[in-house]
Amino acid sequence: MKTSLQNYTSNTTTCQGYLAYDETKCTASSKCPAVVVIQDWNGMNDYEKERARMLANLGYVGFAADIYGFGTPAMSMTDWIAASGMHRGNPDLYMAKINAALDEVKSYDFVDMSKIAVIGYCFGGTGIVNMAILGSDVLGVVGYHSGIQNTSRVMCSSSSGPIKTKILLHSGVRDDTATDVAVLEEEFEAANATYEIQCFGLGVMHGFTDFLGRSYNKRADVRSWASTERFLKELFLGMPDAVRGPESANLNASLQNYTSNTTTCQGYLAYNHTKCTASSKCPAVVVIQDWNGMNDYEKERARMLANLGYVGFAADIYGFGTPVESMADWGAASGMHRGNPDLYMAKMNAALDKVKSYDFVDMSKIAVIGHCFGGTGIVNMAILGSDVLGVVGYRSGIQNTSRVMRSSSSGPIKPKVLLHSGVRDDKATDVAVLEEEFENASATYEIQRFGPMVMHGFTDFLGRAYDKGADVRSWGSTEFFLHELFLGMPDAVRALEDSNCSGVVAATQAPPGTVAATTMAPDTTTMAPGSVTVTKVKETWPWTCQAAKRSQRGRALLVQWPQVLPIRLVWM
Repeated sequence: MKTSLQNYTSNTTTCQGYLAYDETKCTASSKCPAVVVIQDWNGMNDYEKERARMLANLGYVGFAADIYGFGTPAMSMTDWIAASGMHRGNPDLYMAKINAALDEVKSYDFVDMSKIAVIGYCFGGTGIVNMAILGSDVLGVVGYHSGIQNTSRVMCSSSSGPIKTKILLHSGVRDDTATDVAVLEEEFEAANATYEIQCFGLGVMHGFTDFLGRSYNKRADVRSWASTERFLKELFLGMPDAVRGPESANLNASLQNYTSNTTTCQGYLAYNHTKCTASSKCPAVVVIQDWNGMNDYEKERARMLANLGYVGFAADIYGFGTPVESMADWGAASGMHRGNPDLYMAKMNAALDKVKSYDFVDMSKIAVIGHCFGGTGIVNMAILGSDVLGVVGYRSGIQNTSRVMRSSSSGPIKPKVLLHSGVRDDKATDVAVLEEEFENASATYEIQRFGPMVMHGFTDFLGRAYDKGADVRSWGSTEFFLHELFLGMPDAVRALEDSNCSGVVAATQAPPGTVAATTMAPDTTTMAPGSVTVTKVKETWPWTCQAAKRSQRGRALLVQWPQVLPIRLVWM
């Protein structure tokens, strides 16, 4: 990876950005997309540089912009308030600084000028919202803990034109208020923007992506970055086709009878029998139907899950033979279960019991997804209590007249929760109420909102309200969520800086097979490049310094050498 500081100007201000890219892949004859990083309020520093390297590792040209300008004081909170306030209070100045960075990036002959996106953190998140509203030719913008209150950003006016730039925002539920999110959604709707807002809980606050910050939240950071990776691929390569699950000879698929009390139900099972066996058990995902009964739609979703390596099971909530021919039938059957949560839970638990009876299912790894009426069911399941690892809802009917409400005497919510919502389906006020219930119940959850004009039924392939973008994005999010549930949360993506080994002081030394974790002692030995011997506490370990990895903000780095595990060091 090639990295360098790059001077450029914005009017009379000298700025110093940071460039990172793979010079073997991004050339004048093989141009790469570029992503510009807009800094948070404490200036462009090691954090933004690392994000630029992370983007370079994805195959893009990463460029961390310098908004304040070279030499602007950024050592204290007083400095940060002054510099950020000057730009927030003068959107024209702020836009000029962003555009200067874009012009610098476009000047590189290894950048594809038709494929540029911008991401921003905190103060920079406000900047990317301003960009979208005021107008820009970039393909998309991404914001994290963005400062979206109308006292910080520009507002869409009635005379504003449509927003052409696609927008992805990541928000902590304990950062942006529900009111501010709702106001921004309405502005985006009026401007016909294509956008998505992801809200993370529990207790996710401002700064949740700052690796070394006190408010850092690993899960929100990991999921928001994965979402960003998918978003950038969509921008630069085009929206992929929606995942489908046609019938296939590679899958075992069959109707399965089971009972719930005295009701006979007929579910649908799909799995790969060559991979899911009694000796090699697979995780299972149960699909709860929408209001028109368990039919071909749910069966296809079960096959889609089977294609991911899981056991897919479409549950029959109404029961075999229940009339589902008309809207009147759907209203009667769904209403009977919505109005009787105990009955509804009994039907879902019966399906879970059936799935757990298969010897090729790993009973410790089960999740449940639900669409429409089924989305209400999975919210009930989380609130009322279940031993499943997680639940996923799509267009879930979350208004309190449809679902159970959490009481003050309810226990904590244990399953992780992921909800996908159309902005023209669930009301912002209903989302806010549910978020507060989840916060009070110590739930780990995420709610994704899609616009513009994304209505109920956006995942129904053949329905009039189908929205391909929202369907593709929600399914991609679901795949990553299931991976997290069944395999564990992956490590946060990082991109520590390559450096030589000079200027390094050993904080600890450890022989092979041990991990060092103590703090630097006064008598530590300076490590110079090359082969040396470090002596400490009567033990001697030979090592050759090969590469140093410097972390953000210069607080620590990692050196690796043959036959010795990584050792934590302090950069001097």
